[in-house]
Amino acid sequence: MNLLHANCDLLQQGKDLLSRIDQRVFTAVDPASYGSSIGSHLRHVLDHYRSFIGGVSEAFIDYDNRHRDRPEESDLETALQAIDSIWVALDNMSLDLSSAVEVKVRASTEGETVTSMSSFGRELQFLVSHTVHHYALVAIASRMQGVEPGDSFGVAPSTLKFRSTLIK
Repeated sequence: MNLLHANCDLLQQGKDLLSRIDQRVFTAVDPASYGSSIGSHLRHVLDHYRSFIGGVSEAFIDYDNRHRDRPEESDLETALQAIDSIWVALDNMSLDLSSAVEVKVRASTEGETVTSMSSFGRELQFLVSHTVHHYALVAIASRMQGVEPGDSFGVAPSTLKFRSTLIK
């Protein structure tokens, strides 16, 4: 499986979970989750995908130049539509994963931003890791709302592979 499809699969996992919850669960905030909701984590993930997609043509990705507080954070239907749109963009992408890309990110609240050279493949690896990390937080938030996301939701592919080798 290539990295574009791996990211599409992760987006589909998010969509599958969202299709099983309602608006209240999507926007519920619990003090134990530091004021975040399923919607806020999902919006954050989608912002990173948009940064990646937007940076492909210029070979320059700025993960800090995000549109925060987008409607998909507070509206479940808008979030589902956003996932579909990003999924289609990734699925239709023809990309040399070894091609160089410059990546900009703020490494601290003080000082300047940092740019580094990377590749599109490495950035898709980052998106897998970043998405799984936030899905783990979404899984916790889901369980706090009484919704079981599934044993594999928010679990790193390497962990799932390891688990499959354990004797049961």
